[in-house]
Amino acid sequence: MRVLITTGIFPPDIGGPATQIEYLASGLSRRGFSVSVLTYGAPEKKVRPFLLFAVSKVWPAGLRHFLYFFKLFFLARRSDLIYTTDLYSPGYYSMLAAKFWRKKLVVRFAGDSAWETAQNRGETQDDIVSFQEKKYSAAIEKMKERRKKIMLAADAVIAVSEFMKNLAVKIGVASGKIKVVYNSIDFLPSPPAWHDPQEPVLVFSGRLTPWKGVEMLVRILDKIKEKYPEIIFEILGGGSEKEKLQKLSRELGLEKNINFQGRVSEEESHRIFARSSVFVLNTNYEGLPHSVLNAFRVGLPVITTPVGGNPEVVQSGVNGLLVPYNDERAWEEAIFKMLEDNFLREKFSIEGKRTLEKFKWENVLQKTSELFKSLTE
Repeated sequence: MRVLITTGIFPPDIGGPATQIEYLASGLSRRGFSVSVLTYGAPEKKVRPFLLFAVSKVWPAGLRHFLYFFKLFFLARRSDLIYTTDLYSPGYYSMLAAKFWRKKLVVRFAGDSAWETAQNRGETQDDIVSFQEKKYSAAIEKMKERRKKIMLAADAVIAVSEFMKNLAVKIGVASGKIKVVYNSIDFLPSPPAWHDPQEPVLVFSGRLTPWKGVEMLVRILDKIKEKYPEIIFEILGGGSEKEKLQKLSRELGLEKNINFQGRVSEEESHRIFARSSVFVLNTNYEGLPHSVLNAFRVGLPVITTPVGGNPEVVQSGVNGLLVPYNDERAWEEAIFKMLEDNFLREKFSIEGKRTLEKFKWENVLQKTSELFKSLTE
């Protein structure tokens, strides 16, 4: 079977989602699929078991998109199935090409860029579920409509969690067309072992956006510092909130306690996780928390929120703690509880690793392969 994967990201883009695409293409190729990948960027030239095509990001946006569609249109002709991991320009062009050449289309649903854009623009404070039911600006509504059109046109939708499946149904996709395939991270090199540090270290990894709740974590660090003056907060990632957070840390006199590491590789994040005390993710939305899976793999105890796909990974009191989003008092209590209880941290470290049995890379390949074959047989 000839499969065309269309995406907006690919290594050397940093992050698990980009890395996963390369491993997925390689894994499908080893299972007998003839795989081509089309992406934006400038991937490293090396021998791969699949064909890789790229459109440079140095081109102006209009020309870049035209070149992407042009390549996709002709690559689709010699493919049996198109699998798109991006619901906007790659997804839209994939939908058009699939319709024209009468090819099967599979869409991966891992997040909602329409909601994220509305959040970044300050157009909504609604959670991602409520967002689906309300009306916003013309630009946001256009994004919502295009995303819905692509998903309805697909022959199948791969959702990364039960939460995302339910969200897709809310958008209008038939439940029977959706298959849940959990993310995995065990295709990555083995990380260093976790060693609980002498002085407490909190760590966050992700995009610095409003819904990730890092601002609240910075604010309560000022209070936690009263008991643990040497505490360090490692912030891994970049984004629209970075300057605001840096300014806040200066205002609170926390420059010596907070390290803004910027965007780091998966390997570097693992090294920082391995020398930290607790992973903290005060988020208002996660399709499936890739960063939590990474923390579990290292053995790092986790505190996060009971939203999105988080409860499908973290059972509060069993393999981590779930604390309400932006609840300062509850978060302070949870962090103190974790830092003061060595036994609890050890327990969560062990149970987190056990949880990963549910999130195996072999399952991703098997379920994806079975779905593709079922659509083309």
